[in-house]
Amino acid sequence: MRNPVLLISAFAFIALVSSGNVQAHAGDHRTLAELDAIIKKSPAEPALLVARGALYSRSGQWDKAERDLRLAETLGNKEDVAFEFGRLYYRRGDNQKALGYIDTYLGAYPKYPPAFLLRARAAGEAEQFDIANESYYTYFSLSPDPQPGEYLAAAQLLASIKPAGINNALALLDMAIARLGLNPQLQRYAMQLELRRDDTEGALDRWYSLEDQLGGTPEWGITLARVLILADSFDEARLAVETVKDRLISLRQTPARKAAGETIARLERQLAEVQTNH
Repeated sequence: MRNPVLLISAFAFIALVSSGNVQAHAGDHRTLAELDAIIKKSPAEPALLVARGALYSRSGQWDKAERDLRLAETLGNKEDVAFEFGRLYYRRGDNQKALGYIDTYLGAYPKYPPAFLLRARAAGEAEQFDIANESYYTYFSLSPDPQPGEYLAAAQLLASIKPAGINNALALLDMAIARLGLNPQLQRYAMQLELRRDDTEGALDRWYSLEDQLGGTPEWGITLARVLILADSFDEARLAVETVKDRLISLRQTPARKAAGETIARLERQLAEVQTNH
């Protein structure tokens, strides 16, 4: 049984198609022209039709994509074409149909990581959370190089599932950080989740862990001040605000600096109100 993803990778321009990137590329038109010329010489090669169908799919030419994939299916077998059908219907927003094709593909190729990632995304959008969760974890166990954004998407999905969603999302984020290293994007979201479960101490611990990476930035100090206010640590919050103000003085005037200054002014007013009320 031939796996189209492996066959496609045998051609340099087809390798681009199988990358999994859902965005259209400027070189797609040239690649399509090259494929058209080759398909004229080898019209019965399913892998070439799958490759062209994938390019059509990526560029939003749904009908042309389906035509090529249907023809490839008749010339090869449905399992080999199912992954691209799954991507096609996922892009079209038909998640149920996408899931059917992905499951067909996984029945033949049960250890292909991109198929599990696609399954997780389609199931999540279809609100089939158990399937999405299981698919994400399988993807992470099989993939040699999962990306922070993939863990973030999985955590966001988990966090939306009650009652234990936030706890499960935090466990996944900690697993990701243990594997990938301390990542600001992941730790920032974990801090937000700690605040959602009213754990200001946990949020502070996570934010302080990023001090070596972000501690010199106004964003870090502003976020620290906000969390300290939530934790009723007003003196420490004032110190964080003053530190940011000192740093802003040395920065040139930009829209970001202006926005940071306005945020600091709001935090100062908030702290003044707290002092008045106490």
